[in-house]
Amino acid sequence: MARYQEIALSLEAAIGQTYQPGQYLPPEQHLASEYRVNRHTLRRAIDELVSKGWLMRQQGKGVLVLNQPVRYPLHSGAKFSDNVANIGASPTTRLLAKQQVLASAEVSRALELAPGTKIWRLKTLRFIDEVAVSVVLHHFVPSSHDNILRQYRSGSVHHFLAQQGALALQRQRTLISAQMATEDECLCLQMPCSAPLLRLFTTNVDDKKKPFECSIALIRAEFVELTMEH
Repeated sequence: MARYQEIALSLEAAIGQTYQPGQYLPPEQHLASEYRVNRHTLRRAIDELVSKGWLMRQQGKGVLVLNQPVRYPLHSGAKFSDNVANIGASPTTRLLAKQQVLASAEVSRALELAPGTKIWRLKTLRFIDEVAVSVVLHHFVPSSHDNILRQYRSGSVHHFLAQQGALALQRQRTLISAQMATEDECLCLQMPCSAPLLRLFTTNVDDKKKPFECSIALIRAEFVELTMEH
């Protein structure tokens, strides 16, 4: 086994004991001295754990220890904020953009609308313990709830709708695929553009089982484990 792999195993074993999620590793020079290797070898070891989702490099700050991947069940009532809270982590959502757009062919089919229908689209950035993990595009059918959507500023979109007395949405179907991140997505998620993203295209329905929202979630694959019950 190569020396950098031995160091990676040692660091992985220390996560959750010596190094807790949310903490930063000691400086590279300190760790290189501790393991009696040069900084190049140490960086290869850290890169191993970055690729596994245990660590994350943050420019100007250091190497952050991450929580274990979030188990994300895909049942009808699954919610991002609830799944993250269930592992003891802190979920937050930031609004990046809110605008009216013309529905694409894919979105039109999901929402059962005529192609080119004007709809509301919210673009949000989701975090787990202040680490960006996914970019989400929410698309909504035109409805009497448009004024409520205009008031949204941050936090879980579905919780916001429920709190406003609008409606409670349920997941009807989710299509899972993968795609390479764009330059903008790499910047938002602070990730290398060589890494793939999970793409979840989800249709959510209202209490009458009518499509009300479809979302496209682009997720850093190392941060989630999708689970499906059969």
